[in-house]
Amino acid sequence: TLMKILSGFYLADRGDILVDGRPEHYTTPEGAIRAGIGMLQQDPLDVGPFTVLENFVYGRPGGVLPEWKAAREQFQQLNARLGFDLPLSATIERLSIAQRQQLEILRLLALGVRLLILDEPTTGISAEQKDMLFNSLKRLAREDGLTILFVSHKLEDVLELCDEVAVLRLGKLVGTAHLPVTTNDLVAMMFGQELARPPAA
Repeated sequence: TLMKILSGFYLADRGDILVDGRPEHYTTPEGAIRAGIGMLQQDPLDVGPFTVLENFVYGRPGGVLPEWKAAREQFQQLNARLGFDLPLSATIERLSIAQRQQLEILRLLALGVRLLILDEPTTGISAEQKDMLFNSLKRLAREDGLTILFVSHKLEDVLELCDEVAVLRLGKLVGTAHLPVTTNDLVAMMFGQELARPPAA
């Protein structure tokens, strides 16, 4: 819910959204993207009958007739830089979940997003696809200075990818920690205590 507020899908009841210390006011995902915030949903927001390239330009400002040559070049540069191998002419219906995630990441980057939110992105993808996703996210953070907000219940993914963790419980922030931390540390923050170890056999 909090991430959908940040990305403009829900309206906040109260509070402020600060970007680089400045308050931002928007009421739609388009407004969030203008503020530099984009979200990769668990089920990517793409259009099934459209091709990869058509989905890449979908939603960008400037009308319904984009500059296709420039869009194709931009797509190919981003696709190669992040190590993806998305076929330009394939329709979304022929892509895997991992490939659809990759396409949405490229689309958000092309729209100028500087803060990328990912909601449980490793659900439904293979270990190899997860490694590719994580490598691309680390490259974006390290080389391009993007901020990645990674929402997950999979603690092994959090420990592998993140530099800092924040734990929410019942809608409240219960703690933050800089990594490295242990799984037990995270469990204690999530549940208020470490989980009991099973008795030795």
